[in-house]
Amino acid sequence: MKLLYKYMSNPEYFLKEGYIRASQLSALNDPFEATYCKEALSDLCPHFEICDSPSELISYIEENKNKIGVISLTEAKDNLLMWSHYANEHKGAVIGFWAKSAFNGNMFTHLHEPRFNSTSLFDGFEMFHGECLPVMYRKQPRYRVDRFDFDYSNISAEGQDRILFEIFQQKSDEWIYEKEHRVTLRLDQADKIVVTDVHRLKNKHVLSKLLGIGSEDENGRFTVYLDKISDEIVREAYANNLVELSFDPSSLYLFKVGHVNSIIYGLNVSQSTIDGYQEELYNYRNIEQWKASLNHDFYTLEFSEIERT
Repeated sequence: MKLLYKYMSNPEYFLKEGYIRASQLSALNDPFEATYCKEALSDLCPHFEICDSPSELISYIEENKNKIGVISLTEAKDNLLMWSHYANEHKGAVIGFWAKSAFNGNMFTHLHEPRFNSTSLFDGFEMFHGECLPVMYRKQPRYRVDRFDFDYSNISAEGQDRILFEIFQQKSDEWIYEKEHRVTLRLDQADKIVVTDVHRLKNKHVLSKLLGIGSEDENGRFTVYLDKISDEIVREAYANNLVELSFDPSSLYLFKVGHVNSIIYGLNVSQSTIDGYQEELYNYRNIEQWKASLNHDFYTLEFSEIERT
């Protein structure tokens, strides 16, 4: 099993219910996310036998890349830049996850396997299984200089989703200090979705059904728990419509996570805040709690374990 970490500005939202966000393209902070060399991919396309033309493959990628989300984890629990940028200037926390479970191969309690819109020809060749993979750091976008350097022997069975999946698994090597590992998922696999102004949905029949099972607050934030819908086909139909709103970066696509190992509180987290989290932590058996502090001899953090009462 692989222990990886997630920096959070406010862990309370995770601790209360155990959902973690998969960020859609519009919400990611790197403008080069999901970029790739279209010319080189077009040259590769005739060797794949998955599309009638290169333009068809490119169109599929461009039309569907906003329907994908990534969960970013890291090997590093002590990176000072990430504590500042992603953990609210050391006022947040870092959560440790077993990113690969011995039981089901991923970090989720029960990952929904999509039935609609998959490009795979056979069971077992779908791309979005919740596996956490190290990011490939590169000098140039994918396919430009390495068009024949990967094993594409299964791509006829995997279909266009193979390309859609792998363009999210690579970044510029400017980011290498983050030591990132990613889970790349379809947004319609989400267990919980929160959107602003759900009334923007085009399908008014689906909208009326959603309004009957979800809740809307006074600020127009609509929440629906898709993991409480037993009919998986109905669940996916609702999710497919809610993915229309992924162009809005405030839309949240959340996944229920298990296999939590630890929480590390930032050095600027008060004791009263830590005490306030204890009730929520009863939901997590055997979770370790740690507190960060300054090392006065080096520019590093130290961690001391907090005994549970």
